[in-house]
Amino acid sequence: MARSDPRPTAPVVNRPYSAYFQREVPREDEELTHVGPGTPAGEYLRRFWQPVCLSEQLKDLPLAISIMGEALVAFRDGEGRVGVLLRHCCHRGTSLEYGMVQPRGIRCCYHGWLFDVDGRILETPGEPADSKLKDALCHGAYPCLEYKGIVFTYLGAPDLMPQFPVHDVYEEPGVECVPFIHKVDNNWVQTEENNLDPVHSTFLHSRLSPHFVPTFTRVPRIDWQEVGAGAGVIYSCKRRLENDLMWVRMLHVFLPNESHVGTVWDDGTKRLYFQRALYSRWIVPVDNEHSVYVGWRHFGAQFPGGDRALCGIEKIDMEGQTARDSYEEAQRHPGDYEAQSAQRKIARHALEHLGRTDGGVALFRRTLRKAIRGQSPAALPKPAGNRPLFGKPTNLYTEDSVLRIPVGHGGKNDWDLMGEVGDRVTEIVIAGDRYEGPERIATITRQIKELERQYQ
Repeated sequence: MARSDPRPTAPVVNRPYSAYFQREVPREDEELTHVGPGTPAGEYLRRFWQPVCLSEQLKDLPLAISIMGEALVAFRDGEGRVGVLLRHCCHRGTSLEYGMVQPRGIRCCYHGWLFDVDGRILETPGEPADSKLKDALCHGAYPCLEYKGIVFTYLGAPDLMPQFPVHDVYEEPGVECVPFIHKVDNNWVQTEENNLDPVHSTFLHSRLSPHFVPTFTRVPRIDWQEVGAGAGVIYSCKRRLENDLMWVRMLHVFLPNESHVGTVWDDGTKRLYFQRALYSRWIVPVDNEHSVYVGWRHFGAQFPGGDRALCGIEKIDMEGQTARDSYEEAQRHPGDYEAQSAQRKIARHALEHLGRTDGGVALFRRTLRKAIRGQSPAALPKPAGNRPLFGKPTNLYTEDSVLRIPVGHGGKNDWDLMGEVGDRVTEIVIAGDRYEGPERIATITRQIKELERQYQ
């Protein structure tokens, strides 16, 4: 029997002064947007390692955090080990955010119970000396790990825990991964899908609020596709620039909430070949109406522009990502933060009227829905089992190339020519998976240069 579509709908109205007929606000698309324990999206998100805080946030005091509707506390004990525990003490329920970090574990402030990073109870000092209570139960704890300055936690079923997803650029020599974290005042979906909407960069980030370099003002041709048998989505974004230059930009999103973004600093005035991801980031739900962005800004000789000092706690060197200092400033200079939170805390998809340039948003929602429903097996990570926790690095398709491609080459309409060149660059980048490390980079770079020569 076919599954009925649970999505709400709204009437289409085509007449002036019709607000009276459009007052009703339908419910949100719960299948995608609700993230608590037991919800479809929440259980899917829990199958993946999720970043929850920066390593530098764990000092001598515990850190209260909330992830997907669960109240947690993170801490680093005297041995340098990180723990992520349910926030409320299993004895009498007080919050461990007021606990005392110990040489080993964390001690509840109320009655002194001592918990290890894995939830085992080490001491119940108020109980009789012969009490077996501490051996009869464990406090709730989640597995966690640290990698390049970020603390990650796995909140899913223990037997399904996957390997940690290492990507090529993280381990590339000469690349420094600088972590950042900032709050987002809306549901996670509307921020994650924004990654697949490069047209907003032309208007929000360039023509209306000049956040990015002037080349972003050009309206691009965009093509989207699923990759990894439904485990991700990419776009190929092409802009025609001066002097016969064509900017081919790719962005790679991994389901459910991981994205890798290219440069916002190169101005497109000179040739560029296969510059890789500048930002790697996750949009992590705090609850249904709030999220947090956590990730790395990649610095190195091949990544010009930006400012390392502007990356960290509640700051990132990409303009428009964090809240403005005042409401007036937000109105005068809105960015992603304002545009996405102003869609309501949870955007109502039933009220939208998507156009051709929203193809990436529509594709992301379809792909995510299939994954949540278990219709895309490749979109579920494989349990680690006996394999090492850190697996072999996988390749990112995010890249920026600026090629000299004569306008109207071969008598082609330039819009069609951009599509053709973009498709060929995409094929080269994906086919590069046959190689690894420096050989992959060198091979893709060489093939993109050869592609450019074919159009001279």
